[in-house]
Amino acid sequence: MVFGLLLATGASLTAGVLVFQVAVLPLMFRYNKTVQRKVVFSNCINFPRNLNYDSPSSCSVTCGRNLNIEFRSIVDNFLIRLGIWHILPNSEIKDVADLKTNNTFHELKNSRNPVILYCHGYGDSTKVKPTERGVVEDLFHVYSWLLKTLDLEEEPTVFVWGHSLGTAVAANFVSNLEELCQERGSEKLRLPDALVLEAPFNNLKDEIAKHPLSKLVSWLPYFKNTFVKPFTDSPDYSFTTDEYLAVVPDLPILMLHSKGDRVVPYELAVKLQNKLVQSRKSSSAPFTFQTFEREHSIGHNNLCEAKHFKSAITDFLRLIEERKKTKQD
Repeated sequence: MVFGLLLATGASLTAGVLVFQVAVLPLMFRYNKTVQRKVVFSNCINFPRNLNYDSPSSCSVTCGRNLNIEFRSIVDNFLIRLGIWHILPNSEIKDVADLKTNNTFHELKNSRNPVILYCHGYGDSTKVKPTERGVVEDLFHVYSWLLKTLDLEEEPTVFVWGHSLGTAVAANFVSNLEELCQERGSEKLRLPDALVLEAPFNNLKDEIAKHPLSKLVSWLPYFKNTFVKPFTDSPDYSFTTDEYLAVVPDLPILMLHSKGDRVVPYELAVKLQNKLVQSRKSSSAPFTFQTFEREHSIGHNNLCEAKHFKSAITDFLRLIEERKKTKQD
């Protein structure tokens, strides 16, 4: 009797899981915009929890300070307040305590080091309902602030660096920079000197289809219409990196990807590379695809720990500096 009860309970649980997997989950994903946004932007992820992002030192970042940029969003039609970390190289830190009180950013203005504007791959805490246009708008305003802060007469080297979803945001930004300036009545901003793509994918449609979690439902006959089609139909999150970068063939690009990446499959980076090679046939701009082997657990979030990571950055930076010098001469 007990065995029969356990068997019945197990069968009920199995049936319940199957119903959820076959019917409930697909319906939620196909028609619930909130679920789709959570999947794309992962803005529900906050780990470690209870960190004080206004204080970089509390997050073990000793050479950084917090600042805020406010602007009126034309995408969302309300005031946006962005939080940003300004992290200095150790060579420019004279008084760490001074970072907490000094808001002149003279270290940034007078720096002769390359400046990197980094776009992370998770979340968008500034908006309740994030969209692709919204996060690209965020990046535009940060980039605009950066160029106004730098001493452009000294022509500092500026990189835009994207990681994961941030690679698509950065790609959208550089391909539409002129249009973004026009929409906001801004003076024309120059393109960055180079774009760095860490763990990129070719487009979100393929990323969703190839994501490890998709294996749970990819066997469903209506998988593409339910789980992939929303990202081809909606302009809110198309993230077609391959199409964006085809518009800027003369922009130097460095791609970094690990064969052990379980979040963004390596094959999607290869697809992006192939598309870029086609679009840059007549361009002399540097384009480097640095692959890291499947070793020492190097994957999606710890690529910077790879053995040859630093040398890849250094070699690419040397190419950019030589290119700038040649243009000046």
